[in-house]
Amino acid sequence: MSRFLTFFMAPILAVIGFGCQSSSQKMNGEVASRPVKINIGDEPQTLDPRKARDLKCQTISRMLFEGLSRVNRDEKAELAIADSVEISSDLKTYTFRLKDTVWSNGDALTASDFAYAWKKILSPDFPSDIAFHLYVIKNAKAAKDGAVGIDKIGVFAPDEKTLVVQLENPTPYFLDLVAFPAFFPVNQKVDETNPAWAQNASTYVGNGPFLLVDWKHQDHLEMKKNGKYWDASQVKIAALELAMLQEETELKMFEKKDLDWAGSPLSTLPVDALKTLRKDNNLNTKELLGTYFIRMNTERAPFDHPSMRKAFALAMNRKAIVDHVTQGNQIPATGLVPISLGLQKEPYFQDADQERAKKLFAEALYDRKLSKDQLPEIVLMYRAGERNHLIAQAVQQQWFEAFGIRVKLEAIEGKVYFDRISKQDFHMASGSWIADFADPINFLEVFKYKKGGSNNTLWENPRFAALLDQSMQTANPAERSEILGRSEQIMIEEMPIIPVFYYTMLYVNQPGLKGVVLSSMGQIDFKWASIDDKAVAQGDAR
Repeated sequence: MSRFLTFFMAPILAVIGFGCQSSSQKMNGEVASRPVKINIGDEPQTLDPRKARDLKCQTISRMLFEGLSRVNRDEKAELAIADSVEISSDLKTYTFRLKDTVWSNGDALTASDFAYAWKKILSPDFPSDIAFHLYVIKNAKAAKDGAVGIDKIGVFAPDEKTLVVQLENPTPYFLDLVAFPAFFPVNQKVDETNPAWAQNASTYVGNGPFLLVDWKHQDHLEMKKNGKYWDASQVKIAALELAMLQEETELKMFEKKDLDWAGSPLSTLPVDALKTLRKDNNLNTKELLGTYFIRMNTERAPFDHPSMRKAFALAMNRKAIVDHVTQGNQIPATGLVPISLGLQKEPYFQDADQERAKKLFAEALYDRKLSKDQLPEIVLMYRAGERNHLIAQAVQQQWFEAFGIRVKLEAIEGKVYFDRISKQDFHMASGSWIADFADPINFLEVFKYKKGGSNNTLWENPRFAALLDQSMQTANPAERSEILGRSEQIMIEEMPIIPVFYYTMLYVNQPGLKGVVLSSMGQIDFKWASIDDKAVAQGDAR
């Protein structure tokens, strides 16, 4: 029998780096009377946390749901729905004891709701691009592939307040991982009765700080404080209004004080406004653990040839893009994993290396017995928006200067964009990855498997996958980092994605809005926020 190491809240904070504040501590203060108003740009793809693949959907999920842990005001994961956790001596079994909490409809929240939600997302017939996050669980990947039954997944609910999770390997970041929407519970009774519950406000059931009260599609979402939330005394605002506005409209409404927050992480400030905002000391900046890149369809000509993919990558001038196009202090990217996570000791390739790019371009044409004029039409697809359009225009010109070919640009509305990405219906497509937790594996594992998940490049490499598996078995941090660095080198050598830049968040907020938690992973949380109308009316934006 395995011997268990038992950790209750205080020891957890010391042992695994959780924040110094207990999840049960309370704050004094009155609930603000008026809603906090923000912009989310356009219609969210889903409000089902099991399908929340982009940052917007994940952010909304965290407003409406809560998992075993939650990122706190110090950007550290701390226990939330879980009251305590026991970790086995081999670090592969976690036993969570749950708090007494309820769903927004009054139903008791039980361990079975967690087990049900996790097993549902791992069912072969359940469509989800984020299921791979659960692959650390024993037999999770095999179940998703249909190789074993759902009953073989290492998740059990022996009673209403106990959830037992068995992992494939020791996973030092597991308690950070369970704060991610893929690990949120779902009300089993509601989901089985009405599988479409997440599509309308009238049927929506969550367990987070806020509850959904209105959803006017393509226009706005309205939320109010969830009085049944276990930590409701911490929530100081009465309501949230999430508008769906274009970038230009957003800033105008913010200047009229009709919005309390504009820009990152849920929208993008207009590039031509940045200089003025910076001059007036109104622009806020913060590092974001995220990378903007271009996906390549590795099974569609001409990008089925690695030399062609690398030629397009080396021909790009990233410094020119961040200096003259995005203008937000972004860092040119020569790898997938942000530099601050420590894998890349030196650039994997030289930026704007047009001489080598031209040689690789010629090699790829020679191998395929093609002339430049015989190339198929090449299209760069991107999600509609000013910044994406400006970036696309810049790289289009850079590729024309390097190769003398004109890449077609295609701006796509969000819902259609994600649909085509998931079907690999593109040549090249702009994209990004924002960290769910601060570890390089979170970026690299996206591209471990050819099918499923959020890879969508149709690229797979056995050596790359083997190194990721080896890192899971390596306890020494320096050795693990070296292994992950080698895996990133393999990926960049074959270039299924072209790194462009590492993100920086740029935003403005009204001076009366306090207590918003914005993490380096782009998680914006209004759980602890408050609003002072007098300060908003009298003060300048910050």
